[in-house]
Formats: sequence, C-alpha cells, structure tokens
Amino acid sequence: MSTRRATTVGLILMVGVALAGCSGEPSAEGEGSPSPSASASSPTPTPTPDAEADEALLPVPVEDIADWAKTAVPGPDVDGYVFGFSGWMSENSSAHDVTTFTSLAPGSYQAQLACRGDGTITLTTSELDEEPISEPIVCANETIAFDVTNARTGARFELALEGAPTVNAVSLVEAP
Repeated sequence: MSTRRATTVGLILMVGVALAGCSGEPSAEGEGSPSPSASASSPTPTPTPDAEADEALLPVPVEDIADWAKTAVPGPDVDGYVFGFSGWMSENSSAHDVTTFTSLAPGSYQAQLACRGDGTITLTTSELDEEPISEPIVCANETIAFDVTNARTGARFELALEGAPTVNAVSLVEAP
C-alpha cells in the first residue's frame, strides 16, 4: 500500500473520483454536516448471482467495510471532519456511482480516498450540476490525499470502477 499526495489543481473544485461500492451515506452525521445523496446508482450494489460472486472477491467482507473505512481515512474523531462515505463496487453491481453533497459550504478541504482490491477506481469532482472540473484521481490499492476547493455550496463526487471488485472510503476535512 502506498500513500501519496496529489497536488492542488487551481480549479474551482478539485477532487478525485475513485470510490468503489459507494454507499452514498456519510460515516457520521452531526449538526451542520452536509447531507449526501446518491443520485446515479443504488446506494448498495443490487444483489444478483454475479454480484454475489463479486462480493466473495472483495478484500474486506461487506459487513466490515464501515469498520475498515474508520481506519483507512480520517473519521469523525478528527478535528475539522466534514463527512465521509464508504462501500464497494463491481462490474456486476455498481461500477459507477454519483454522490452529491448539497450543503457542503464553499471553502478549501483536504480529502482522502482509500481503495483496496484488484480494481482501479477513478474519482472526479465538480460543482453541483456541472461537468468535472478537476483532473481525475485514480486509486489502485492505495490511499491518496488531495485538495478540494469549491466556490459554491455543494459538491458532486463521481466514482467509476475498472476491473475487479474493490472497496473504497472517502473522507473530507476542513483545510488547516
């Protein structure tokens, strides 16, 4: 596993997209926390025989993904924590996911994306209802830190999987 820091792209919103099996739900909610909503794919993969077979290939059992996420990326116990979500993706269940955070305040944030498995997750971000304006973040069995800056309220995270079933976790904290 490697950890690397992506440089800030001087765009309105810079975030990478690479979450496998996004549940579309925050890992913790508090007063004033953004409200995420999954808008492109179902919050959890649709159970089909192929999806069930894919589940067996995950590096972390589905029931343990939330616990894994707490150790993979910053969580609610970290100062400045804003939100986080985790899940899994596979070609037979949910190879694409869009999660929107409609109440994310304009500002600068530090994000982390973790993915584990043999697939590659690509994460892109944008303002709400706009095309991605950042370079994609590509995650292949690693944890990546990157900056996110949005000029307007709200943000959109698009995840796409290529390859084998993979788990993912995303976290956002206020920039120091």
